[in-house]
Formats: sequence, structure tokens, C-alpha cells
Amino acid sequence: MAVKRLLYYPEDETRLRQVSRRVSNVKNKRLKRLIQDLKDTLESQPGAAIAAPQIGSLRRVTVVKFGQNDDADEEPMLTLINPEIIEAGADETGFDGCLSIPEVYTWDTPRPSWIRFRATGEDGGEIVRRVEGMDARVIHHEIDHLDGRLFLDRLQDKDELYTPMPAENGKTKMVRLIDLPRMS
Repeated sequence: MAVKRLLYYPEDETRLRQVSRRVSNVKNKRLKRLIQDLKDTLESQPGAAIAAPQIGSLRRVTVVKFGQNDDADEEPMLTLINPEIIEAGADETGFDGCLSIPEVYTWDTPRPSWIRFRATGEDGGEIVRRVEGMDARVIHHEIDHLDGRLFLDRLQDKDELYTPMPAENGKTKMVRLIDLPRMS
């Protein structure tokens, strides 16, 4: 179908913070088009997942690429319709980033260490799966998008946001946003 324009924080914040509606009919053409748009858009980006609100559709749909843990192979894209968390492990702080907040990262977002979730697949079948580590973080992050939340909302210390910058040795270093020179 098409690579869609991403919504960005802060300019599109109002739209990113809206709560998405449940999908009632998984067999309609508009939903199939939305799913393909999500896949095409994710394929064009350096991310592990994308949620429908990030391309301006307030539907409870996300596309994820599991296999984000260090010891795993990346899996093919999986569509999750109306995903919900059934069980979750204790929160652990760790990495977070977002296609809608480009070039801003943290290692300080609390998210569950594992998640058991339920969703409907694009074929209409039920998906029940347990994921852990980065895969759990990805699912939690995407469900946050469906609920109008951003990873920034989960941070206890907004000073722990970083952006990549060129280092003197020609490599890239991560610099805290608060340490960047202020523009007047």
C-alpha cells in the first residue's frame, strides 16, 4: 500500500495522546489497508514496532518484529489487533526509544520484565504469547501508544534522555539532552 507519514512529538502530541478504539471487524478492507501501511512504514524505519496512532489511525493495531533480545533472531512482522496484557512480571528499567520521538533514547524506562498477552492476528485467529526482555518492552511500549501514552510519561527522571552526537574520534557518542548547549 504505502509508507505513511509518522506523527512526531511534540508537534503531533495531541494526536499521539488520543486513545485508540477497539477493532470490531478484522475482515474489512480498510483494516487490511491499515495493516499493510503499518508494515510498509515500519519496513522503512529503524524500529522494532509501530502502532496505528503513529500514522494517524486511532485503531488498536500494532505491527511488531519479535527477536529484539541479544541472543535472538529477528522474526517476521506480526500484526496484533486489540492486544491486551494478561500477565506481567516485575518492572525493570531499561532501553526505550520511539519512531515518533526520533534520536531520543533512554535506558531508564520501567517496563515489565516479561509479558503474557492476547491479541487477534490479521487472519482473525487468537494469539496468546509470552515474551520477555526487549520483546516484552516492545509490546508494552506499543500498547502504551494505543492508550495515548509515550515512553516519556514513564520516566522518573527526564534528565536521563540521550541523543547521538558525533564524537571527536569520528564515532558516535550518546549525550544527555540537558547537557546540550542551549540555543538562544
